[in-house]
Amino acid sequence: MKLSESQESKVRKALLQHGKHKKSYFWTPFGNAANRRDTESRNTWRVAFTNAGIDYAYESDVKLSAKNYYYKGRFFVDGEKRTVRAFENLLGDTK
Repeated sequence: MKLSESQESKVRKALLQHGKHKKSYFWTPFGNAANRRDTESRNTWRVAFTNAGIDYAYESDVKLSAKNYYYKGRFFVDGEKRTVRAFENLLGDTK
């Protein structure tokens, strides 16, 4: 189940995003509404790929209010929600 360079890049990007935002409930947004919407659009995205006939996907969803920072990172394997470990295990051979 060797990942291609493109797939490995997608996995690393998802793990980096998740690692950066998983403790974001401690954060307080700053700036005006336009800055908050810009931050949301830059940090809300989806990545998906297929490896060895298995579909993998990650969804990053960031929402900011005037007082709170909300992040949801969801990992999917064949359409079923999984933990971050599903993606971490993909890099087991390449670490």
